[in-house]
Parts: sequence; C-alpha cells; structure tokens
Amino acid sequence: MSMTVEDIKRISAENCGVLVSDIDGRGKTQKVSLARQIAIYFTRKQLGVEETGKHFNRLASAVSHTCKRVEDFLECDREYSAIIKKVEADLR
Repeated sequence: MSMTVEDIKRISAENCGVLVSDIDGRGKTQKVSLARQIAIYFTRKQLGVEETGKHFNRLASAVSHTCKRVEDFLECDREYSAIIKKVEADLR
C-alpha cells in the first residue's frame, strides 16, 4: 500500500460520508470520528506512530489508542468492520 496520507484521508472520508476537511478538523460526530480513526489507522500502518501523529496533529499515545479502537471495531462491530474493510480494499 503506497498511498499518500491525503489519499488515505480522501478514501476514508468518502467511505464515511464526510469531507476531508472534517477529518482534519476537530469535529466529534460519529461519522467524522470514524473517518478520522480509520484514516489514522491506515496511515499508521504505512508510516508508523510518530509520523502519523505529525500528520494528524496527535500525540503518539493518541494514535496508538485510536488504532486499538479500530482493531476492536474489527473484532466486534459488523457495521464498522464492513466500512473499515471497504476502505482497505479501496486503498489497494
């Protein structure tokens, strides 16, 4: 997966029905939070925790916590899991 951070944000936003500017903002609606979490998750897979934090203006601990939440969604929430898997497919 060799996407840019902007590509990851765009694909995450599209799949969650929000704008990229929403991901970059501080909004906390469920859709925006999910899109941001997914974008952080896939960015971390590509760039690591520290670099991801820089792109999302987050501390490394916040990036790690976010990624743990996404992993939890994958295990126990079918609806969110489907969205996450769709984003992953679109990133390929």
